Amino acid sequence: MSEVAMTSRDYAPPRSYPREYSDVGPTARPRPELPAKDRARVAGVAVATMLAFAAITALVAFVLLPATEIRRMTVTGAVTIDPSELSAWSGLPARAHWFSVDCAAIEASIAAHPRVAGVSVERRFPDSLVATVVERVPVAVVYAKGQSGRTEAHCVDGQGFVFAPASAYAGAAALPVLSGLEIRGLRYGLRLEGACLDLMASLEALGETDPALVSAISEFRLVSRDGMPAELLVYPARYLVPVRMRPVLNAGLLKSMMLVLDVVDGEGLSPSIRELDLRTDTFVYRTKEAVSG
Repeated sequence: MSEVAMTSRDYAPPRSYPREYSDVGPTARPRPELPAKDRARVAGVAVATMLAFAAITALVAFVLLPATEIRRMTVTGAVTIDPSELSAWSGLPARAHWFSVDCAAIEASIAAHPRVAGVSVERRFPDSLVATVVERVPVAVVYAKGQSGRTEAHCVDGQGFVFAPASAYAGAAALPVLSGLEIRGLRYGLRLEGACLDLMASLEALGETDPALVSAISEFRLVSRDGMPAELLVYPARYLVPVRMRPVLNAGLLKSMMLVLDVVDGEGLSPSIRELDLRTDTFVYRTKEAVSG
C-alpha cells in the first residue's frame, strides 16, 4: 500500500537567477527614459488638453449658460386662474437655468394653490418652462364664515377640498348645497373629512355620467348621532319630501327616489309625509304621525 506524506525537507535543487532580474543590489537594471523628443510630445498633449478644457469652460460660462437662463414660463390649462398668478406661486428662482432648474419644486409650489388639483412642469430647450395645470371643479357649495366674517357660499370639489368663493364661478348657484357641517376658521385648501369624502367623490362621478340627476337635487344634509354612522338627507329641488339614505350616491338609487317621489306627489301625499327612507332595500315613508312601508 502506498502512502503520500508531507516532508519538512526540500529536495529541490537550488536555483540561480540572472543578475539582471535581481531587485537588490547595485546591479539592478535602471528604468529606460523617454527620449527628449517624446517627452516634448507628451508635454504638448497635456498642455493642449488643458487649453481645450479651459476653452470649453469659457464657452459654457460665457455663451451656453446665458443662453439657457430661464426667461419665460408658459401656463396652460388655467381657466379661472390668471397665469401670472400661478407664475408668482411657482417660486421660480431668479437667474435659474435650463440645466439646473428644479421642476419638482416648482410643481410643489404651484400645487399649493387652493384652486389647483394637479400640475406638471417641463423644460423646453433652451430657455423656457411649460406648466400644465388642472384646476379644481366645484361639485357642491358649503356655507361658512369667510375672511370677511360673513357667512358665504364656498366651492367644494370631488376630493372634498374647499377651494374658492362660489362667487368666482358662474355656475356655482346651480350646484347642490352641502349642509350639516360646522367649519371654523375656514381657509381655502381645507379638506373635509369623514363621510364628506365618499359623498363628494360619488357626487363628482354622478355629475360626469348623469348631470341631470345632480341638478334635480337642492341640498345634501349630513346628519349623525353619537356613536352612529353618518346618514344623508337629500332635499330634491322639485319635491317637498326629504329622503334619508346612506351618504354615497348612485344613479340607480336616485332614479328610484325620483320615481317614488313623483308617485307620492301625484297622489297628493306630500303634505302628510315627513320623509322617505331609502337606507334599505325596502322603501319606507314616515308620515307626520306614524310610519308606513
